[in-house]
Amino acid sequence: MGEWNKVIVWFCIGLFALAEIGNIRLGSEIRQMCALLGDPVASHPKSAAEEIGSICANRVPDDTYLQRLEAQARRD
Repeated sequence: MGEWNKVIVWFCIGLFALAEIGNIRLGSEIRQMCALLGDPVASHPKSAAEEIGSICANRVPDDTYLQRLEAQARRD
């Protein structure tokens, strides 16, 4: 029984590490977007729209978001 406890602990630590990596990555993307939107005078190699598009390109909307988007389109 003791060996299983160690396996579970290491599994949970691994999941926690993966979650933290995701949080760090998301925080970095949010900082990039805030920098782009917060300083319109600064020159950027890409336009703000291109940079935001590249940040959002790897994000896949979930079903709930798509349903809200469709409902909003029907209302409009």
